[in-house]
Amino acid sequence: MEKVKNDEILQENLEKTQKKLENSKKNNQKCKIENDRKVGKISKFKSAVVGLSLAVAILSATTLGLGVAYGVTQDKVDAYGTQLESVYQKNYYELVDNVNNADMEMSKLLNATNSAYQKKMLTEIASASKNMQNNIALLPLTGEDVLESVRFVNQLSGYTTILEEKLANGEDLTEEDLAMLQELHIALISMKDNLNDISMNMRDGYSILTASNEMNGDLNVFTVDFNKIKANDVDYPTMIYDGPFSDSVVNKKIKGLNGQEVTSEDAGAVLGKVFKDISSYSYNGKTEGKFETYNFDVVTSDNQELYAQVTIQGGHVLTVSGQNASDVKNFDMKTGEKIALEFAKANGVENPEIVWSEELNNQAYFNITPKENGIILYPDLVKVKVDLEYGNVIGYDAISYYTNHTDRILGSASDVTVSLPSGFTVITKRLVLAPLDYNREVLCYEYQCEKEGITYYFYFNAKTGEEENILKVVETTDSSKLM
Repeated sequence: MEKVKNDEILQENLEKTQKKLENSKKNNQKCKIENDRKVGKISKFKSAVVGLSLAVAILSATTLGLGVAYGVTQDKVDAYGTQLESVYQKNYYELVDNVNNADMEMSKLLNATNSAYQKKMLTEIASASKNMQNNIALLPLTGEDVLESVRFVNQLSGYTTILEEKLANGEDLTEEDLAMLQELHIALISMKDNLNDISMNMRDGYSILTASNEMNGDLNVFTVDFNKIKANDVDYPTMIYDGPFSDSVVNKKIKGLNGQEVTSEDAGAVLGKVFKDISSYSYNGKTEGKFETYNFDVVTSDNQELYAQVTIQGGHVLTVSGQNASDVKNFDMKTGEKIALEFAKANGVENPEIVWSEELNNQAYFNITPKENGIILYPDLVKVKVDLEYGNVIGYDAISYYTNHTDRILGSASDVTVSLPSGFTVITKRLVLAPLDYNREVLCYEYQCEKEGITYYFYFNAKTGEEENILKVVETTDSSKLM
C-alpha cells in the first residue's frame, strides 16, 4: 500500500509539472502582453514609441523536482523522467530551429535592397524572436545571469518590429538601422553556434533534466551551460528604446522595497490577507535575482491554480500569474475595475487610479497607478488581471512599482502653451509623471486626442511646454497597442 501511495504521489508531481509547462505555453501564446508590445523610440520628430503593457505577463515555467519517493521503483522514476526530458528537449530544439531561421533571414535582410522584401524578412525575424521567447520560458533556467541572453532575444524582437513598422510607413532603413542589424546578426551567429554545441552534447547523452537537478553554486548546471550561448568576445548591442524590456527599465535599481526580511511563513500569511478567495497555498522555493522572493502555488476557492511571488524584504506581493480561458462571463468591466482597485489598495498602492483597461477572452486587464496631488505616477504602474467568470484576481505585476516607487519632489506645473497638430480633437487632459528615455521622469501634460478615428497621446513638458513623447493606439485583432 505504501508503494502504491508513493507511486501516486510521484505521478501527481509529474502531472503538475507538465500542466505548469502547458499553462505557461498557453499564457505565452494568448496573453502576448510583454512580447507583443515591443516598441521603441525611432525619432523625436517621428513620434517616439512607447509600449505600455495591458496585462500581466509574469509567466514562466516552474520546474518541480521529480524527487524519488521512498519505495518507488527505478523503472517508474525513469519513465516519468523520460517524459519530462522529452518536453524540455522539444522546446530546446525548437529554440535552435528558431535561432537558425532568424540567422538565415537576417542574412537575406542585410543583402536586400527592395523595401517590400526587407519588410517581409523583418516580419519573419520578429516572429522567430517571439517563438524564441516562448521556448526559453519553457526551459528549466534559474537565476538572473541568463537575463543577458533573454534580453537580447527580447530586443531582437522589439527592434525588428520597430523597423518593420518604419517601412510600412513609407520610410527607408538608414545606415544606422543597418549597422544595428549587423551587430544583432553577429550576436545571433554567436548564439546559434553555442546552442548548436549543446545540441551536439545532447546527441551524446546530455540530459537537460539531469543538468537542471544538479547545482553549480546558485545556478543549476543547465543554466550554467545555457549561459555560454553568449560568447565572451561578442557584446550584445545595447538599444535604448521605450519598451517593456529596454535597458533603461531592466537596469534600474530597486527603490520601492521597504521593511525587514520576512520568513516564508510570514509571506504565506500575506497571501492569505490580500486574497479573499484562497482555498490553499503551498511553498515552492525561492527566487534569487533582481528581486528575492518566496514562491507559492495557490489554489482559489474556485479551484483556479495561481503562481505567486512575495518579496523576502518587506513581504510584499510582487507577482501573481494564472489563466482561465472561459466562454462564461458573470461579471462586467465595472465590477472588474472595483476588484482590481481593491486588490491594488490591499497591496499598498495609495490612491490608485485606472489609466488603461482592456477586455480579452472574458479576462479584464487593468493598468493602475498611484495618484499624488492630482498627478498620475506612471513609473509606479501596477498591472492587474481579473477573471470575469469568477471575479478573481488571477494576475498581478508590481515590478515597476517596487522598482520605481519612492518619495519624490514633483514640483508644480506651469501654465505653458502647447502646440497640437491640426485636425486633432482633445478628449482629455491631465497632469502625469511620465517615464521617458535615459531613466528620466518628467512632469508632463498628457493630451488624449483623436484624429480620423485613431487615438493618440501627446506629452508636453509641464514646465517648458516642449513636446516629450507621442503614443499612438493601434487596434489589433486581439487587443489594443500603444505605439
